[in-house]
Amino acid sequence: MKRGVFLACLALLAGLVAAVVGIRHGDTRLLRADLALARLERDEVDRLRAAQSELAEKQPSPPALATLRADHAAVQRLRAELESLKHPLPPRAP
Repeated sequence: MKRGVFLACLALLAGLVAAVVGIRHGDTRLLRADLALARLERDEVDRLRAAQSELAEKQPSPPALATLRADHAAVQRLRAELESLKHPLPPRAP
């Protein structure tokens, strides 16, 4: 009888251990999936930061941009002046 009780307790203990191992295995699988997703997101953030740095390096400085804008405005004024010179005003009558 004692041997039967011992075997029953041993089987119960084995079942509990198997249940805990199964639960832990499921948790581990979920954690690995979360880790893979986090790594993908980190890689994407790193890629975007590198692209942002590259674009920032190519962008003209504020003083250079101001000069370009002023030059553009001057070109527009000169074009308007050239157009006005192409069509001279009629001579004034005295």
